[in-house]
Amino acid sequence: GVEVENAVERYRKRQGWTQSDLARMSGVPVSTINEIERGKRTPGVDIALKLSAALGVIVNDLFFLGD
Repeated sequence: GVEVENAVERYRKRQGWTQSDLARMSGVPVSTINEIERGKRTPGVDIALKLSAALGVIVNDLFFLGD
């Protein structure tokens, strides 16, 4: 199957933020962010939108289909 990949960690670090910072800015729990960054979880649309808004990028920049 096609995997959903993400660039959450890359954009978070570009902001100079910890996972806790992103959690505070997005309202998404740290545990969820950690699982997303490690590829253990593919978020629903609501969480994807919260993360992209907090990071100032479009959802497609953060989440995309792998090969």
